[in-house]
Amino acid sequence: MRSPRGFTFVELLVSMAIVALLMTLIFPAVQAARESSRRVQCLNHLRQIGVALHSYHDEHRRVPPAMIWGGRPGEQLGPGTFPIGVFDRVAKGLAPASEPDRVYANWVLMLLPHLDQYPLYQKYDFQVPVSDPKNAEVRQTPLAVMNCPSDSFNGTDNFYSRALPAGSNDNQYARGNYGLNLGSNRGCIIGGIVSCNDGFHVDSNDLVNQNMVLWGGGLAGINISFPFSDVYIGTSHFVVVDELRAGVHPLDPRGTWALGFIGASATARHGLFGGVDDANGPNNSDSSSDDITGCGQLQSQMGSFLAKTNMPCYAPADPSIEANDQATARSMHSNGVHVLFADNSARFLSDNVNAEIWHHAHLRDSPIGSEISF
Repeated sequence: MRSPRGFTFVELLVSMAIVALLMTLIFPAVQAARESSRRVQCLNHLRQIGVALHSYHDEHRRVPPAMIWGGRPGEQLGPGTFPIGVFDRVAKGLAPASEPDRVYANWVLMLLPHLDQYPLYQKYDFQVPVSDPKNAEVRQTPLAVMNCPSDSFNGTDNFYSRALPAGSNDNQYARGNYGLNLGSNRGCIIGGIVSCNDGFHVDSNDLVNQNMVLWGGGLAGINISFPFSDVYIGTSHFVVVDELRAGVHPLDPRGTWALGFIGASATARHGLFGGVDDANGPNNSDSSSDDITGCGQLQSQMGSFLAKTNMPCYAPADPSIEANDQATARSMHSNGVHVLFADNSARFLSDNVNAEIWHHAHLRDSPIGSEISF
C-alpha cells in the first residue's frame, strides 16, 4: 500500500501565493468596511451632540457659550492686542504662578447632563478654572460621544498637556473630535482698532480694560450665546458643530473636549477670505492654517509629520504672541468631514465643497441661506 501523497514544495508555494493574493484583494475591502462602520459611529455621535444641544436650548432658550472667560478682560502683548478668549496663560507659563487662568467651563462641560453624563457634571467645579486641580478628574475623562473612532490620535496615550509649551507636563486633558462653530468671520474686530466689516464683534473696543464678550457668525462665542431662532439662513443650512482632529502630539491643543479654546473645542475664521485668513474650508492644507498655542515648538519637533498628516499650524516670528484664534474642520476620513446642522441633521461634506457655500453655511445671518445647496 502507498501512503497518501502530500503537497510538493512547488504546490505549497503556489498555495501560499494564492492565499497572499486573496488577502491582498480582501484587505482593502475589510478596511473600507471598518471605516464605513467608524464613519457611521462618528455621525451618530454628532447627532447625539445635536440632541443634547436642543435639549439644553429647550431648558435655557439658547445654546451654551463656547467658553466662559473669567477674571479681568483682554490682553496687551507687545505690538498686538488680543480680545478675550484666545490667549492661553497656562500654556505660556503665566498661570497660576503670576496670574490666574481665565478659562472656566466650555460648551461641552455645560452639555454634560444632556449627554447622559450627570455624575461627571456634578464633579466639575464651575467656580474655578478648568485648569484647577479640583477639575483634573473631569477634564481627563475620555468621553466616547466626543470621539470619532476614525481618529487614531484621540486615545488616552495622547492627552493634551496644556502647560507643556512652558516646560511642565501637568494639566492634562482628554481628546475630542467635535468643535462648536464660532463663525467663519475674518480675524479682525468690527469697529475696533483694526477695523473691518466682516470680522468678530466685541462688547467694547477697549480690549485691554473692558472687553468681556466676543462673538462671530456662529451660535456661540466667549461669554455669549444665541437661540436657534437667530439662525436667519435656516437651521437646515447652518453648521453648528464641525468635526475636528485630535492633536498629533501632547503640545497640540487641537481636539480637546473640555477646553474652550478655538482649535480645542471650537472652529473659527475658516471662511472665504483667501490671502487674509488662510484656513479656508475643511482639511485645508495651507501651511499657515490653524493658529494655535505651541505651534512653534510643535513644528520644531514634528514639522515633517504635520505636513505628512495634513495638520498644519501657524507659528508667528514672536512666540510670545501665539494664540488660539483660528482653526478649521478636519478629519481622518478620506476627502471630507462630518458636520452637524442646526436642524440636527449630520452630513459628510467634501473637501471640495464650494468655498463660498462653506463660508455662508457657518454664518447664522448669511443673506443667501435659501441658495445654499451641498
